[in-house]
Amino acid sequence: MTVLFDADHAATELGVKRRSQTSVGEVRDAAVADLFADFAAAREAGRPDMEALVLDHAYALDPLLVDELLGFDYPAAA
Repeated sequence: MTVLFDADHAATELGVKRRSQTSVGEVRDAAVADLFADFAAAREAGRPDMEALVLDHAYALDPLLVDELLGFDYPAAA
């Protein structure tokens, strides 16, 4: 995850430059994308325990994400 990488380099020149060029919206979008990827991987692996952890994290970020995650891989209604 990019945020963890940035935290590792926060005191470096690279970290300062990256933070100055990254918006809050970009960080949030990356976090949401990571949640979808983690949820899909947990579902594919048959890990309901991991799915639940991702859903808990999603709820903390935005409660509406839970519904989106639960329905993201269902076929769309015609």
